[in-house]
Amino acid sequence: MESAEIILFFLCWTPVLLLTLLAVGFRLPAFQLSIYSSFFTLGLVVFFFNTPLNTALLAGADGILTTGPLLLVIFAGILLSTLLMNTGSLTRIVDWLMGGVRDAFHRNLLITLGVGNFMEGASVIAEPVVAPMLHAAGVAPMGAAALSIVGYAGLMTLELTGVIVTVLSLVTGLPVHDLGIASAWLSVPATVSMAICVPIFLPRPSGGVRRLSLVLMCGLLLGMIALGAVAFIGISISGMLAGLGLILFLILLGPRELEINRKIIYDLAPFIFMLAALLMVNTVPFLKKLTFHRLSVEISAVPIHTVTFRPFFSAYIYLFLAFGLSVFLLKVSKTKVREVLLAGAEKGWRACIAMGLFGAMGQMIAYSGYDPGFVRLDQSHNIPLVLSHSLQIYTGTLYPIFVPLLGWVGTFLTGYGVASLMLFGQLQVQAAGLLGISATWLSAGLAVGASVGSVSSPFKIAIATPMCGAMGQEGAILRWTIPIGVASSFFIGLILWLITLYL
Repeated sequence: MESAEIILFFLCWTPVLLLTLLAVGFRLPAFQLSIYSSFFTLGLVVFFFNTPLNTALLAGADGILTTGPLLLVIFAGILLSTLLMNTGSLTRIVDWLMGGVRDAFHRNLLITLGVGNFMEGASVIAEPVVAPMLHAAGVAPMGAAALSIVGYAGLMTLELTGVIVTVLSLVTGLPVHDLGIASAWLSVPATVSMAICVPIFLPRPSGGVRRLSLVLMCGLLLGMIALGAVAFIGISISGMLAGLGLILFLILLGPRELEINRKIIYDLAPFIFMLAALLMVNTVPFLKKLTFHRLSVEISAVPIHTVTFRPFFSAYIYLFLAFGLSVFLLKVSKTKVREVLLAGAEKGWRACIAMGLFGAMGQMIAYSGYDPGFVRLDQSHNIPLVLSHSLQIYTGTLYPIFVPLLGWVGTFLTGYGVASLMLFGQLQVQAAGLLGISATWLSAGLAVGASVGSVSSPFKIAIATPMCGAMGQEGAILRWTIPIGVASSFFIGLILWLITLYL
């Protein structure tokens, strides 16, 4: 490679290095991280990657628009979690779960790995549910925020009712079923590696070896149930079945004394409502067509990307309705509702700004190298293309080891696993042709790495921290989760490399 290309390759890594330094070294909260990193990225793409200022600013606006639905989810989730904490509802749910499991450690595993994967599998964002439940169960705020992501990250490729694998198939042109099977196999070690990390964030229990064995068993069980579901039923429900299977497994290990009464039904009502509503719009063909295609609004900040708002398909409207349902069933006074709304706004404004800026940063990276009209792309100055092509050149036959890391980087920078696939997916097909290895397995490795990247994403952490009183501790959380994400990516990459050697 020429010296100019080497310099550009190094510069591609500087947003990652900056975020890591600020988060790990200085433990800055997400709000400050988002400000520093977005302005740094703006300067990087304008001065070093030949992107006109107007193009970069429009790309940033597109990023903010793209995160809009998620910002509504976060705000609604903050309101609901604040209400349920203030009314004692979450505490009662946690105490109720203790009747079905052996001890607090089993309960925390059930919430983290069982409920988390079941929610994500049903396309319900897990953080607004799992983080406050863990906090109510006695887990420290920092640990609750981290675990609300760690619990589902290993299996996330197969979750969200299969949308990630579907997008990967559209980007690469590879068969959905083949990608699903390969992703499911690689998700087994990914899920096990995430499960091993769960005790790091929990209160230190006794019986370390025995409990580590249980954690390993839970991770393996999740992965194998999901693999079986993909192979024999379908990708769309594999995450839900895995989460449900683990919940039943942990209940079978316990006393199985879950007493059902009116009070606990009222406490569980918002979650039951959200799950039922989202399952219906995802699985009933008529409702899916109505909410996904017809009841939608399209907005464009840049000519080549349309942002579609689907209020009746996305989770936020059902979170707001769940909030109203809880107010009604729990007979919350107007004064209390006003207090919850004010507390939610106080918790949420920093998180929403941070997430919007992280979204802007991701799109500035994605659209680097475009001309003012977004018509022509200078591939030699597009950060994702430079990063991927340079890795192929530098690593040669060892390239599969680094593919999950590439997925991790995409999620780390953009906050979205799907965005990582859009950036790097087609490049895996090209790399597979050059190296003479399976494009399906390379693409699956990218997707699983992108999913694992969720644990290290400042964007994802910013979703979880307001839900459990951990705002301002994002840097301290990332100090743990960045090494976890990188190590897990290389572990998956090593397995991927061994697979490609023998295929």
